[in-house]
Amino acid sequence: MESPAPRRSAGTPTCTVPGLLVGLTKLCKLTKVCAAPTLGDEAKSRVGTCGGRYDQRLLLIRLFEAMGSLKSAYVKLQKAHFPYDPAKIAFADEIITSELDSVTALQCLCSSSSGIGSLVNERWSFVQELEAEARKRDSDIVLLKRELEALQRENSKLNKQIKSTKKPSSVKHPDKGFGVPKELATATPSALLEMFKVASASVHDFAEMIASSMPVSSDNCVSDADAGEQSWRRYSLEAHLWRTMLGATTGTEEEEEEEEAELKISAARFDRIMRFCDPMDALMQYPSSSFSRFCRSRYLAAVPPETEAAMFGNLDQRAFVSRGGHPRTWFYRAFATTARSAWALRVVMARCVEHGIHGVRMFYARRGSEYAEEWMQSVAAPASGVREGDMEEKLAVAFTVTPGVKVGDTVVKCRVLLCRHQERFIQVQ
Repeated sequence: MESPAPRRSAGTPTCTVPGLLVGLTKLCKLTKVCAAPTLGDEAKSRVGTCGGRYDQRLLLIRLFEAMGSLKSAYVKLQKAHFPYDPAKIAFADEIITSELDSVTALQCLCSSSSGIGSLVNERWSFVQELEAEARKRDSDIVLLKRELEALQRENSKLNKQIKSTKKPSSVKHPDKGFGVPKELATATPSALLEMFKVASASVHDFAEMIASSMPVSSDNCVSDADAGEQSWRRYSLEAHLWRTMLGATTGTEEEEEEEEAELKISAARFDRIMRFCDPMDALMQYPSSSFSRFCRSRYLAAVPPETEAAMFGNLDQRAFVSRGGHPRTWFYRAFATTARSAWALRVVMARCVEHGIHGVRMFYARRGSEYAEEWMQSVAAPASGVREGDMEEKLAVAFTVTPGVKVGDTVVKCRVLLCRHQERFIQVQ
């Protein structure tokens, strides 16, 4: 016979699951507004401190452990109801109360110590600063790449200009740079002819370099007449350089006489200037030499200000030379090479005259004179429709591009540009 179920008194409250949840809710609400309970030394030591502040990581670990224990105690409370056991229910209730107190204490510690949110915000602001700095550096990299590309294009342009100035010069000794032939010491006709060939090639190369460096029109439609005009200008520039290098400057008669006297130098001084591979080294080593003064005066006379301004956009090199200096630029170095060959030619001619070698002279073809094959060489082919037999009758000298030289019975023809009588210049090659 089954024993009857125990009767519950009206004054004894029953503990049900819904009632427990309501109680937990009230307890949580109560702990949010009431003063935080104090933890014992054991609880605080379990959480741990770092520099006077509780370690956030240990605090989170302890909070998750307390939540796990609270969940386990709640499961025990549910098991105590089936079958109903008042002792187990009371024991589980005490465990839940203890775990709730621990969670409340940990919550107070979280609110009293520096929150994780502030730490996250601090790290996030630092990340944003790093991203802004990275974007700034990316923009700097883009700008530097553009500058590098511009410098590479400019460097390529300068390399082409430098290569165009590297032309074969005079005979060189392997151990003495720009070597001077031994026969120059005695001023022989063969030495004079050799030096004239070197000067001719140097002046021609410098004229070609200036013509190629001058800015050209961007118009793609260039007629044959315009091309012939540009070629004619190149020959005119070469003729101008020759007359400037060999002729007298616009100075006074005393300055011209002084310049002629400076050409009569000893072989030792002449070799001292010519032994340098780079003429700029000779100018830097001997700034007061006759070659240095010759180079300065001929640059101001041979290179017009309009040409320098068109090539470089300024007159800085001209101003530097006017003050007595020698700028270390690729253009002035090319000019110094040409000036040294012309200066050496004048020195050798002066030495030949001084040693009494007869028949040494330099000649030009006068404008309008008839073409003489014995003394002249045309720089251009005859125009179409002109036969070889009637060249002397229909063609005349427009101007002399390169002077000729006569040493004894040896004649080096002058190079001339021919034109028709009463007509335009012929097409040049």
